[in-house]
Amino acid sequence: MEIGEYLKKVGQKPVSCHSNDSVQDAATQLREFGIGAMPVLSTAGMLVGMLSERDLVREFSNHGARLADMKVGDVLTKAVIFMSPKADLSEAMRTMNDHGFRHLPILNEGKLLGVISIRDMLALAIPFEGEISKHPVFTKAAG
Repeated sequence: MEIGEYLKKVGQKPVSCHSNDSVQDAATQLREFGIGAMPVLSTAGMLVGMLSERDLVREFSNHGARLADMKVGDVLTKAVIFMSPKADLSEAMRTMNDHGFRHLPILNEGKLLGVISIRDMLALAIPFEGEISKHPVFTKAAG
């Protein structure tokens, strides 16, 4: 299944932040939305990096309480691999495994469409017999 088709079926609305947002505000978004990472966008809406729980832990170990005074642009991961919505979900799974990360932004002509996470992959790995559109991951999203 193509990633774009999957994102449409689950109705994902990506959560993002900006480089000039405070780390505190970004961490609050991660908690409120129950996500482990989010894309960081420029004011023009282009991907400039990813901010993850791992980034926050790494920077907290380096800066301690001063982290609360920092901006997302100070702590984000800039080297980001992304995929096209035309790529297959199995390709996304391999890419995430090969590079050891848990979140993969999906871009179409430079614009963010969504993020595929390891949680998505685990949900799809639930043993299931039948048509993929009837998989529980899709019925939960619709309900």
